[in-house]
Amino acid sequence: MNEKVINNLNKEYPNWYKKIRRMIVNLYRPILHGKTDSKWNQHLMFYIMMVLFLTSLVLLECDVKYHYLPFLSGWLVIPITWIYLKIFPQTWSEMYEYEKMIFRQIWKLPSKWTPKN
Repeated sequence: MNEKVINNLNKEYPNWYKKIRRMIVNLYRPILHGKTDSKWNQHLMFYIMMVLFLTSLVLLECDVKYHYLPFLSGWLVIPITWIYLKIFPQTWSEMYEYEKMIFRQIWKLPSKWTPKN
C-alpha cells in the first residue's frame, strides 16, 4: 500500500460534508447493502434513473419540448459523481465496518489494521 492511499484514508472532513459524501457513495450501493439476493437489491442510482426515464417518457407523450432533460440530467450526474469519488475517495472515518473489512481484504491487510495517522 502506498503513502497516497493512506493519506486519502486519513483525510478529515466536516460532519456536514461527510453526510453529503455518504449520500453520494450510497448512490452506488445496493439498497440492502448485500444482505439479500433479492432482485430489488439494486443501486439507488438505478431507481433514480428509472424514475427519470419514466418522467421523460411521460413528458414525451405530453409533447413537452424538452422532454429529454430529466433523463439527460441523470446521465450527467453519474460521470460527475464517479469522477468526484475517483479524485476524493472515501476516508477511513466515513467507512462502515463492513467496508473497512472489505478494504482490508482487497489490500490483503490484517483484520485489525487501521491507517496510521
